[in-house]
Amino acid sequence: MISIVSTTNRINSNSLKVATKCQEILFAKGIESELFSLENLPADFIFSCSYGVKTDEYETLTRKYIENPKKFVFVIPEYNGSFPGVLKAFVDSLDFLKLSGKKAALIGLSSGHAGGLRALDHFTEILHHLKIEVYSDKPKLSGIEKLIDDTQLIDDKSIERLKKMLGNFIEF
Repeated sequence: MISIVSTTNRINSNSLKVATKCQEILFAKGIESELFSLENLPADFIFSCSYGVKTDEYETLTRKYIENPKKFVFVIPEYNGSFPGVLKAFVDSLDFLKLSGKKAALIGLSSGHAGGLRALDHFTEILHHLKIEVYSDKPKLSGIEKLIDDTQLIDDKSIERLKKMLGNFIEF
């Protein structure tokens, strides 16, 4: 099972639209996946679920979407030259020993021209530190506002790019 993670807690985010498209692509390939958006984290998780203290709600979420899956697809927007702070806080709250040996694919997106390149680079370093193997093909969706509508990713070139990467990631 692959866990697809929309890595922002922004409501109705562009990341969630791209993550949803990834789930549709995997479903069409017969691959089981679960979609997790950081907007579904407990509102106070930074304070209530850090440093060894975890709520039942948080434990259930992390077991289902982080501990049980062997692979992840992280959809990462670029915020202020890096990835969202809520993603860093979430990763810091996890038991890193339960992450070692897993595999991850990264998809970047941004309003600008680099498609979240810096965010992908920064997050790759963190995943390597956690001993998560990162797939080398990292699609970067630039000018994201032109690639989506109100509900989904609609750009055919971007969709084909994701299909190719996800198809290869399945074998990784």
